[in-house]
Amino acid sequence: MAFMPSEYGMIKKTFTVLLSSFLVLSLLVGCSSESVTENKNLASGPIGNAVLDSKTHDSSKVKLAIEDLYYNPNKNYGSLWNSDLFNEKRFKLNIKLNKEEQKEAKLLARSFESHMERGKVFMHYLLTELKERNLPAELAAVPLVESGFKTRARSHANAHGPWQFTRKTGKSFGLSVTDQYDEFYDFVASTEASLTYLEHLYNALGKDWELALVGYNQGEFGVKKLIRRAKAGGVKSINAQTVALSRTARTYLKRFKAYAAILQHPEAFGVEHPAVDNRVAFKRIPTKGRVNSMSEAAKLAGVDLKTLKHLNAGYLTDSLNSSKPHGLLVPMENALRFERAIGLKSIDPNNFDLATAHIETYQVKL
Repeated sequence: MAFMPSEYGMIKKTFTVLLSSFLVLSLLVGCSSESVTENKNLASGPIGNAVLDSKTHDSSKVKLAIEDLYYNPNKNYGSLWNSDLFNEKRFKLNIKLNKEEQKEAKLLARSFESHMERGKVFMHYLLTELKERNLPAELAAVPLVESGFKTRARSHANAHGPWQFTRKTGKSFGLSVTDQYDEFYDFVASTEASLTYLEHLYNALGKDWELALVGYNQGEFGVKKLIRRAKAGGVKSINAQTVALSRTARTYLKRFKAYAAILQHPEAFGVEHPAVDNRVAFKRIPTKGRVNSMSEAAKLAGVDLKTLKHLNAGYLTDSLNSSKPHGLLVPMENALRFERAIGLKSIDPNNFDLATAHIETYQVKL
């Protein structure tokens, strides 16, 4: 049976706000023109779970969520797996495993926990993106199938990154590569491109998620050719069961459905989700002119270098120099320390009574 979209849910409209006044710029990042310039360059990129909007909004309409700006060790955030990002209504594909798929799921469950250990730092961001786009939560299983959340994964077919984009397809969806930085390995950039691609495939291939996933794995035009052939043969109802898919395509669907089922109900397969707080996990911090290397940044932030490299896999060397400013994704637990260490002024996260203002933030609800 083809996957069809649920009618449930309206996207909760959120806005993100760009720093627009000199007063707030001086409060958050200091007064240097260099800092202001880099923040403007980063304004189209993700900050934690949000993307800064180039438009400004009346400060009277903005209610600051200071708790989202920095990690509060005294706050109980609750589990991501018990949040509205992961409730049953977010799972829209109604996957029911047949015997062969159940067998596959039992095999894949052996690697599920190790894959999720790599992916846990990205899960709040990924599930937030899926909800904001009103996409099925099951699509969070795609990087499990493609790479096991290995940010530097590379296949024999020359696909790259956690979402396994080929160079041609990735570049057509906005990913770029330089000698210093490869956005195919950047989890945030590649996630945005991949979800946009999946949305495109869903609409282009009859609004059928199974066919969209086959298109993601094997190419849009190959699936369109199979659809035309099926229609020419008199097939009235076009879906993954009535189209002559290859064995490779059916294996891919089997693996996706198995991983999606494990992700939704790991206890049914004898495994567990990793512990993940229901909060923003990382923050993109501008570094140009302030810190030059990943190893130096790790020491300043108090972060294990391996963790920082995993979050920032787009950097191809230890150097943070790049023709396009990317900043540095830093775990929220370490963001305040890092900002202070490199001379960025920050709001005191212990003062949650600060007044409203234009502010660079996450998911500011108007």
